[in-house]
Amino acid sequence: MELKYNYSLAKKLFIIPVVIFVIAIFFLVQNYMQTGSFLKKGLDFQGGVQISLPQKERIDTESFVSFLSSQLGTKEIDVSTTVNPTTRQQERVIVSVSGLKDQEKLVNAVSEFLKKELKPTDYSISVIAPALAGTFWREAQTAFIVAFILMMIVVGFAYRAVAPSVAILVSTVYDLVAILGFMVFFDIKLSLATFAALLMVIGYGVDTNIILTEKILKEKEGDVFDRVGKAMRTGLTMSAATIVSLVALFFFAESLVIKQIAIALLMGALADIPNTWILNALLLLRFRK
Repeated sequence: MELKYNYSLAKKLFIIPVVIFVIAIFFLVQNYMQTGSFLKKGLDFQGGVQISLPQKERIDTESFVSFLSSQLGTKEIDVSTTVNPTTRQQERVIVSVSGLKDQEKLVNAVSEFLKKELKPTDYSISVIAPALAGTFWREAQTAFIVAFILMMIVVGFAYRAVAPSVAILVSTVYDLVAILGFMVFFDIKLSLATFAALLMVIGYGVDTNIILTEKILKEKEGDVFDRVGKAMRTGLTMSAATIVSLVALFFFAESLVIKQIAIALLMGALADIPNTWILNALLLLRFRK
């Protein structure tokens, strides 16, 4: 079935990506006013202590976090578990406390909650100093900026025109702001895992926008709205397949890191749909005129 792009309807729906963008900005600004930072940084970029120990008996995560928060004087606590993929039984519990420097204090608090003495051989512990975390953060920012610049150079070289490059730039910035805003809303901290997801979102967003740009600016045969419709059918099929895969990954994965990557990519894929097929399509069609 052929899909023809409805330009009039797209103009009426233009408010959708605008509202999503404004809501994401609101979440980021609100977090900045509350914490002094637009983003919620995790252990990797803020520093802190992480302890991992065997724990086959399931624990009440909310009670555990509440107890640790009262003992350590911080709410920057994440508790996750690992599960044996064969038996589906819990094997380990992992506690990460961002900003904490006293590892002994964490060990004592965990020991008190579990009501058992923890010997050094019973657990593994890792400490990321704030200075090292700061280095990770600066390097991550540099890598992100370089990736963004290289992406723009490739797009500019491919089309040799300002308008498509600007349209794809606007689209990519929109995707990133949307995903960062909703990461704040869902209390997903920026870690090395979610940072990798952000880089993947750049690539995914550029892919769908290049499909659209090719149909509008490069192809000349047939009606332009028919060409956009074909691109939209291809793009939405890609998005649907991606979203279904990420939903399955989120619900069936046991690793917290994989879940965080899945939800970050899922938010990016969802935000990219109105961004590409409403906002960017209207920009490119207007440029073509």
